[in-house]
Amino acid sequence: MPSELMTDVDVSQLSYAQLVALKQKLDGEIGAKRAEELKVLVDGFAKKLEALGFTADEAIDALGPYTDGRSRKSAKARAPATPQVPFYDPANPTRRWSGHGRAPQWLKDYEAAGRNREEFRVVRVLDDDGAATPV
Repeated sequence: MPSELMTDVDVSQLSYAQLVALKQKLDGEIGAKRAEELKVLVDGFAKKLEALGFTADEAIDALGPYTDGRSRKSAKARAPATPQVPFYDPANPTRRWSGHGRAPQWLKDYEAAGRNREEFRVVRVLDDDGAATPV
């Protein structure tokens, strides 16, 4: 459809349900067209790389400054972060709590006995290499 016809579309007479349905249809079409455009772009880029003797990995590495610090590894491929354990039970150090969600029963019991939650916080000290170690 030529662009001059798009400016003549009057959606003011459509109901809310019709507008929502139209939006869903447009979102689907936009997504499909975006994927199409990206495929054309990538195909052209891959052909240029091949013609000049570069590999896709070299090109991806060269795109590093344009990625805002994002890694090319997927979230699944990244190593999981070490969970922070700010609280532990001194009577049984295997019982730990991240500080998120409900407090565990062992901590509630200590607090009910008049102890302060901060007594059970894991204190970390930076060593000479800058690594944090529990004290």
